[in-house]
Amino acid sequence: MKIFRNTLPILLIIWPYLFGLGFLVPQESENAFGIFTLIYVFLTVIVYGFNIWNAWTWPYEEAIKRLPLYNMLLKLLHIPFYIGVFLLGILSLVIMVVPALVLVSPIIILYLVFVDCLLMITTSMYGIRSAVWMYKSGLAGKTFTIVHILLHFFFVTDVISAIYVFVKSKIARKQEE
Repeated sequence: MKIFRNTLPILLIIWPYLFGLGFLVPQESENAFGIFTLIYVFLTVIVYGFNIWNAWTWPYEEAIKRLPLYNMLLKLLHIPFYIGVFLLGILSLVIMVVPALVLVSPIIILYLVFVDCLLMITTSMYGIRSAVWMYKSGLAGKTFTIVHILLHFFFVTDVISAIYVFVKSKIARKQEE
């Protein structure tokens, strides 16, 4: 079970990047990429669901050490993905000058926003759970917990909060020893 718990956040770290493998699928049939996308979306629901479950059911003894670390790693290692999605969004805005793509571009942009928000919320579960554990353990106050829970629902501030929660949890654990 311990290996499973530690594997899930690592899988979540690499998961958004795996979509790029779909472009390597041989296009022997017209539906190859579509089938890959359907399988990827189905597996994404499973991976995200298990990671949310993982964050909220992690045993206390390890949670106070592991969750802030995994939260910070998830946030930092997803920065290139978010930059790539942002650049795709900009590209989608630029291609709107082509009349045939005026209706397609907003759909692409909405899809990208949805994907980003879903990934951010899923990865934030590790940070939110960390803040809750710190509060329940007496390592952090109520205001700290509320502020950091809220920060995990906004881009950029979620990364800053993840780093801060990790550092604070590490300092608090050292003082506790």
